[in-house]
Amino acid sequence: MIEVENIQQAVTHLRASLIKADSLFDEYAITGSEWDNPGWSIEKCFLQLLTIVESLGLTELHKMVVTEYENAKETEGGFLVNTGTPDGEPFSATLSRLRQFLSTIEQFYPSDEHTTITRDLLQIIRDIHYTITDKALFENVPQSERDVHIRIEGILKCVFPDLKHKPTLNKPIKNFEPDTAIPSIETLIEYKFLSRSDDVATIADQVLADTRGYTSKDWKRFIYVIYETNRFRREKEWVQLLRQSGVLENTTVVVLSGESPVRG
Repeated sequence: MIEVENIQQAVTHLRASLIKADSLFDEYAITGSEWDNPGWSIEKCFLQLLTIVESLGLTELHKMVVTEYENAKETEGGFLVNTGTPDGEPFSATLSRLRQFLSTIEQFYPSDEHTTITRDLLQIIRDIHYTITDKALFENVPQSERDVHIRIEGILKCVFPDLKHKPTLNKPIKNFEPDTAIPSIETLIEYKFLSRSDDVATIADQVLADTRGYTSKDWKRFIYVIYETNRFRREKEWVQLLRQSGVLENTTVVVLSGESPVRG
């Protein structure tokens, strides 16, 4: 009998492979460089998926994956076909189908409870910008990093009552004082306020400097919330920066597109 833990681990590895393949595909669509060619990574995802499905004895799903795999290989352009989106963003129908297959399996073999909760947290944060910029609730849109911090934290506190403001952390987390801690899901959150394109590099340096201090058995996940007053960088670009800098997948970025602050 196949151990549930083994399937969960395989699903987790496949999810990580898909994230990497997705990042490489976006990079390849921009640069066209063979160094960024995602073909090998995408095919690896198929092979991982086929192994999981075959191990589970899911005959019909296995046939569907095989068909998708063969079609992708036989199509002109193979795994590299970029159909694009209406707003010009890179899009791979093949990767989309792989995510659908993975999502189907995850319904029966979720990786762990904390991962599910963290996904919910990310969605809450993404939806929060409608509230923190609502002039019926606040006199002005956020004027500073502190405004973003206090407003988001006030909402999250309703969902996570154990939330801590500017927590004092014990070593071995070094050179990092997080803005928000949620012990129940072992998650730390840091906020950044980006109002000028000239500050993108500075914020990037700050984020990478903080990630180098992440070493703790008590905190498993780290989230950077970047509030930008204009569209400076896509969320995917920030995540790519983390991965290309060797930052683990337990650290991610959420970008909130807000409004420019009102100056008196």
